[in-house]
Amino acid sequence: MARDDFVEMFEPPDDYDPFGVSQPIPRVTARGSGKYFTDPPNHVGTGSNVPTPTVSFWDRPKPPRDWYWFLGRLGSGLIITSLLMFLFVGYQLWGTGIEEAQSQNRLDDSFAELVADVGEGAANPGVTTDPGVTKSTTPSDDPAPSETREPIPIVEGDPLAIIELPTIGVRKFVVAGVRTADLKKAPGHYPDTPLPGELGNAAIAGHRTTYGEPFRKLDELEVGDEIRVTDLFTRQFVYRVTGTQIVGPADSWVVATTDPTIATLTLTTCHPEFSAKLRLIVSAELDTSISPVAAGPAAAYPTAETSANSTTVSSSVSSSASSTTMDDSVGETTSAPTTVPVIFDVEVESDIFERGWFSDGAAWSDVLVWTALEIFVVWGAWLVAKRFRNRLLGATVGFAPFLVVLYFVFQNVNRLLPPSL
Repeated sequence: MARDDFVEMFEPPDDYDPFGVSQPIPRVTARGSGKYFTDPPNHVGTGSNVPTPTVSFWDRPKPPRDWYWFLGRLGSGLIITSLLMFLFVGYQLWGTGIEEAQSQNRLDDSFAELVADVGEGAANPGVTTDPGVTKSTTPSDDPAPSETREPIPIVEGDPLAIIELPTIGVRKFVVAGVRTADLKKAPGHYPDTPLPGELGNAAIAGHRTTYGEPFRKLDELEVGDEIRVTDLFTRQFVYRVTGTQIVGPADSWVVATTDPTIATLTLTTCHPEFSAKLRLIVSAELDTSISPVAAGPAAAYPTAETSANSTTVSSSVSSSASSTTMDDSVGETTSAPTTVPVIFDVEVESDIFERGWFSDGAAWSDVLVWTALEIFVVWGAWLVAKRFRNRLLGATVGFAPFLVVLYFVFQNVNRLLPPSL
């Protein structure tokens, strides 16, 4: 046998391909499922790439739920979560500021109304606004109206004063109370402390990084800087900063009165920024060379008002029916009015800034309701897109409702965070 014949016996045929390396690999592509990138083996052509028909997004087969699918869904979930967290931070920094600005506008109107009512009362000192007392227009022999004006009854959340910090460019209304809802409107006055201008230590708390961040630059105040406070009687009290300090969240002693013969002011906020770990305290003292101590309070909380009201002790002597010697003219005898002064509890029971995560348990139900509504909005937008086979249309329809509902979701989630953030 010739050598060439022997080699030809063991030479493989031309179409021999034991590993299939010459076959194109089918795969799922954007243009369809299982399409060849090159011509199939039995296709008569040049072997070059041929275009495949475009498959709509809605007609694509569902991919197998293997670990590739799981990783893809996990990555998408992390991206969406990151975007929502980014939006929530934006809401805290700017969205809460919009809410605070709206509250300040409403407080401006309320404060102006209260001041106008006080002005009318000062012009007519014989007229009282107490509904339980009969009105009288008889001229009074009391001192000047500025010394005899009754304090305005207020409740927590009502405007109490205006605070100005010229050094750091702050001018805000102050509300009564330091509840979470109060501090969302404006800096709040601790109800258990004296009012600004009075003897003792008046204390005011405020946010540093959210809700208008009124006390953001409080650490920039220096000794001698002015703090001006205007009350409902339009009396302005000028304080001078005496010092600053950093304390713990439970150190409520900083708002207590240490010297009842001096009018002082204490401002409190969280420290450092974006944290509730510590508290920044700014202390100030009334500059009596400019502003005298208040002769009386301009406002009264419900409990303080009750303590401040004058009490009259009356005793009566009645004639005896069996006695004929007693003068019939004997009647009632009334003692002189006795005024009970307001005594402030110098120990604050709880600091609003001491509240931590999830302190507002009532917020959970609201969070769940708004979250469910948000899911419903997303589902509705998806149905619209599927019905018209147009994802852009679905996104356009659901965009505005999604943002509106998301705003309320963030608003209620924010209630679960520490109030001082």
